[in-house]
Amino acid sequence: MDDDGLLPGKGSYTAVYSREPDGAWIVYVRGHRHEIHTFARSLRRARENIRDALSLWYDDADTATIVDRIELAPALKEELATTEELARLHSEVSRELAAKRRRAVRALQKSGMGTRDIAELLELSQQRVSQIARGTR
Repeated sequence: MDDDGLLPGKGSYTAVYSREPDGAWIVYVRGHRHEIHTFARSLRRARENIRDALSLWYDDADTATIVDRIELAPALKEELATTEELARLHSEVSRELAAKRRRAVRALQKSGMGTRDIAELLELSQQRVSQIARGTR
C-alpha cells in the first residue's frame, strides 16, 4: 500500500452488472486483491458507485478504464444487439443522406433553381434548404 493506504492501481477493471428481481443492479469487480461490489437502482448510478467503491481500495479509480459487462437474459441480449445494429445503420444512412442533400442543393442552386423549388423537389422546408446551402446543421 502507498502512503494514503491505497493499493497501486491496475489501470483497467471489468465491472460485472446483473439485475436483481426487485430491479436493483448489483455490480462487482473481481480478479484483484479484493472483490469490490456495490448496488444501485439505476445502471447509471451503479456505474458511479462502482468507481467510488474502487476508490476505497485503488489509487487509480478516478482515471482507470472500467469495462462494463452487463449480464442479461439471452433474449434481452439479442434484442439489445439488434437495436444497436439498427442504430448504427441509421447513423450511417443519416450521414450519407446529409451529404447527398448537400450535393443536391448545391447542384440545383448551380442550375439556377431557387430555394422554394429546391425545397419542393427535395420535400424539405425552405428554411432547411437555406441551412443546408449555408452549411449549418
